[in-house]
Amino acid sequence: MKIPVTVVDDEQVDRYTVRRRLSRHGGFRDVVEVESGDVFLDVHCSGSSDIETDGLPLLILMDINMPGRNGFETVREMEVRQSRGLAVPSIVVTMLTSSGNPRDKAEADKLPLVRGYIEKPLDADGAQRLFDLYHAELKARAA
Repeated sequence: MKIPVTVVDDEQVDRYTVRRRLSRHGGFRDVVEVESGDVFLDVHCSGSSDIETDGLPLLILMDINMPGRNGFETVREMEVRQSRGLAVPSIVVTMLTSSGNPRDKAEADKLPLVRGYIEKPLDADGAQRLFDLYHAELKARAA
């Protein structure tokens, strides 16, 4: 079972790095790339998302600092839309950011949908942490 994943990041280089790193890991499906929180919400949280998850929770890697709606605002709005049945019903959000600011980490901890916080650039250890975090979340949901 390969993990369905979407990366929301305004930086093309960062999306490319994530795509390559997760591809090398082997435990993830092809990465769906979205360049902003606003586009993610418009395309995938408006009741007609075309992301195929085969019943598995969708792993969302969310950047924090983006033009328009930032990552925290996007996650909050995603939660609202999910409660209205407009977003993928089962998700695992991990903040993937260049910010090592303790305030950002504390803010991420307050968001019910967020299950992890990884600093860029994503490396092999980070990809494995994502894989392990996802499977730990699956196990917790099954309990």
